[in-house]
Amino acid sequence: MHPESALVEASNSPGNAANKRSAPRADPVKPVLAVQNLSIGFKGINSNLVDGVSFSVAPGETLCLVGESGCGKSITALSLMGLLPSPPAEITSGRAAFDGKDLLSLPKSEISEIRGDRIAMVFQEPMTSLNPVYTVGEQISEAVRRHRKVTKAEALDRALEMLKRVRIPAPEKRLKEYPHQLSGGMRQRVMIAMALANDPSLLIADEPTTALDVTIQAQILKLINSLQKETGTALIMITHDLGVVAEVADKVAIMYAGRIVEAGPVGEIFENPQHPYTLGLMSSMPSLAKRSGRLVTVAGMVPPADAMPNGCRFATRCPFYTPDCSRNVPHLSQLSEDHAVACFRVPLEENIGEAAS
Repeated sequence: MHPESALVEASNSPGNAANKRSAPRADPVKPVLAVQNLSIGFKGINSNLVDGVSFSVAPGETLCLVGESGCGKSITALSLMGLLPSPPAEITSGRAAFDGKDLLSLPKSEISEIRGDRIAMVFQEPMTSLNPVYTVGEQISEAVRRHRKVTKAEALDRALEMLKRVRIPAPEKRLKEYPHQLSGGMRQRVMIAMALANDPSLLIADEPTTALDVTIQAQILKLINSLQKETGTALIMITHDLGVVAEVADKVAIMYAGRIVEAGPVGEIFENPQHPYTLGLMSSMPSLAKRSGRLVTVAGMVPPADAMPNGCRFATRCPFYTPDCSRNVPHLSQLSEDHAVACFRVPLEENIGEAAS
């Protein structure tokens, strides 16, 4: 990846789409969730798979966790939901403040009361999350009765209401159907209906559109955005697709090999990417602008969990590499009030000539 061409390509990335999103709130708002210094290790592996991750999300706000497969995004989400198997997983440090409690230290009984009620999750593939032997109505109503003192009839009424809310056609009919009778887009709408049935304060969506075709992806994203505006729910969207980020995000946290390497408002990240990894992701995105030559690629792969490099974990793939990158760990530092970057070479514009020579 040539550094100068990467910066040029990044300027032609989906930044204009990102500007459609409203600017972050000027007034400080108490976050729904505040994660501080979260680290997760696995038995038999020396390095943390998630290492010192911090972020927050406020009511009505969308935070996108972005990165390649294997960067630790889903592990982070599962740890917040209390769904990581332990062993082999172990939370080695950190705090996740939610409603005056630390999610990471709650007993299983208490986290199970929060999960599906105050915090809900939409997974990537609904066919692995929906039970094939129960109807859609039974599954949504079960989620309601698990956390609300209502009758079976009242829970079914709520299930029907939610199917209407997520714009499923012929909801009365779908209520009695099984998951295999629905299309992929409708199954994902059912998952969203189930997740929102108890009016959660926080919704975590893990690659919710990856398994869908482009047209249905757009419909699901529009639906999630619309429902979020109606309810004021905070949203954490996990994705590797910068097109999705440009469409839905207020804030972005770029993850690489278990660490957040850049974070800030979506507009600033798209307009002024400062970490070499972010720059590579931006440059690899197709653009409607006139191009000369091929898309830029990020050479190499995310290091395996049992072979994390010392220092900066992106050092082996970085065009701005110096020996110091392998000796020391770069920590997030403020480039501006809201924009933080973990790189020794920031601002990158001042290092182009040296890296390219």
